[in-house]
Amino acid sequence: MLGIRYIKAKPSDFVILFRKGKIVQQGAGLSFFYYAPSASLVIVPAESRDAPFIFKESTNDFQTVDVQGQITFRVGDAPRLARMLDFTVDAQGRYLGDGLETLPMRLTNQVQVILREKLQTMDLRRALTSAPELVTFVRERVGDAPIINELGLEILDFSILSISSTPEIARALEAAARENLLKEADDAIYTRRNFAVEQERVIKENELKTQIAVEEKNREIRETQMNAEISVQEKQKLVEEARMDAEASIERKRNEIAQEGLAAEIEREGQREKFVEQNARNTLAEAKARADSVKLELEALATLSPELLEVLAANQMDARKLISKSIGELVKNADKIGTLNISPDLLESLLDRPMQTQNRGD
Repeated sequence: MLGIRYIKAKPSDFVILFRKGKIVQQGAGLSFFYYAPSASLVIVPAESRDAPFIFKESTNDFQTVDVQGQITFRVGDAPRLARMLDFTVDAQGRYLGDGLETLPMRLTNQVQVILREKLQTMDLRRALTSAPELVTFVRERVGDAPIINELGLEILDFSILSISSTPEIARALEAAARENLLKEADDAIYTRRNFAVEQERVIKENELKTQIAVEEKNREIRETQMNAEISVQEKQKLVEEARMDAEASIERKRNEIAQEGLAAEIEREGQREKFVEQNARNTLAEAKARADSVKLELEALATLSPELLEVLAANQMDARKLISKSIGELVKNADKIGTLNISPDLLESLLDRPMQTQNRGD
């Protein structure tokens, strides 16, 4: 079709279109038409790639080791890499240059140089177990290598899968390791038996010490019990003495109180006797005085007439007694009285008032 071609790149491919030695178009995942007779097309794979390797190197004790691993990288600066290596493709997208084969070779060569530098400082035994140390060393050095920066690459990861020696050396190392392990096993058995004997001796000594400590503790317990019993007896003796002293003191106090009570009783009896005598004298004097008074009154009344005495007696009576006396006189002269009316109020007063008076007196 008159040399016009169409290309559609993958998102992970970086496409560069050259025309007359100049970059006309570039970018990742582009698709466009171009005139094939006058254009050059470069496709740089920008995805991450793995570069496996296996090296034979020598240690400082002149032993050969095989180092197997891989390095993971990606293209960080595709235009720079396109200037360093040939990634030219034809119209069908087939690579015409050797960039894809040359790039992993240069990268693994750089890794081999760095590994050789480190392995030449190690002996065989150390080299066989130094994979983590070699990985750390290579990661620190390969990122700063000039060739890596010139190619515009980014190192994503580096790992060592195995480090091995020749079969003869491996069998020799295995034999030596086996002998060392057997020796260590014998040493462990001897140490275990010696430790068991030592522990048995320690156990016997501890048992004897325990028995001695138990006997000593029992002796201390017996002494403590004896001291406690002596202390209890002494305290009981002191308590008994104190109780006897207290009882004697209480008895003395009781005797004193009894004597004081007896003296007080004697004194009270004497005072009571005096009181009785004085009371008898007073009663006798009072009776004599009342008798003299009655005698004088009777002598005075004997000279009065009966009517006057009746008037005086009436003055000493209250209204009820006077009414009662009057009714008595009327009863004596009943044959001379025709009709006598006594009101209910009068009777009620005569019947109730003495009862009320008696209640008030009670």
